[in-house]
Amino acid sequence: MLFKINCHVPANTAVAAPDFQKLSIAKGRITQWLLQMPEECADLMQFRVEYHKTQILPFSGSTWMYAMFEPTVLKDDIEINDGPYNLDIFAFNLDDRYSHEYNIYVNIEPAEPFEAAKPGFDFKSAWSKLFGGGG
Repeated sequence: MLFKINCHVPANTAVAAPDFQKLSIAKGRITQWLLQMPEECADLMQFRVEYHKTQILPFSGSTWMYAMFEPTVLKDDIEINDGPYNLDIFAFNLDDRYSHEYNIYVNIEPAEPFEAAKPGFDFKSAWSKLFGGGG
């Protein structure tokens, strides 16, 4: 499943008071990211991603992502199994005139593989297992 966010960070958004966005995702495993920001923002606009108050992008410490001028794919392997299923994105923009944007796409493999219905599939039984009771 692919989840995405495109956000414009206002001019003069300080590091001490970054822009905050929430990206709703699903339970599963993050397998890759696709990141992109226009060249115009140089290193004036930077962002980072947290899951349950733990920074997961970039991968180290309290650093920030910047200068991803070409669509950049990063492989990953992060288990997302505790709700709420959200990523917190913080960004700052030191440009004093213009807002700048970032684009984040995250691919999440489902926690349980999807099983397609086959001829003769017992929907009533599956419904009961899923929601309990009759059906």
